[in-house]
Amino acid sequence: MAGLFGGGRRGKTQAEKDAEAAQKRSEERAEAQERTEMRGAQARRRLRRTGGMRLLFSPARQEGAGDIPRATKLGGGQ
Repeated sequence: MAGLFGGGRRGKTQAEKDAEAAQKRSEERAEAQERTEMRGAQARRRLRRTGGMRLLFSPARQEGAGDIPRATKLGGGQ
């Protein structure tokens, strides 16, 4: 007879709603962490790929051996 008056189905309890909300937050947090880790891995790959070219064209590399000051004796002229 419960179906006769429309009381056959109940809504979710507050505990069930809280559990679903907590699970959803947990999933979103896990997805955000996964995206962050993927970005970090991509950045490391990019650095490994471009590191050689960056070093090749760096100002320190372009100075050359002639720009390094020569060691002299103390107190002596050139």
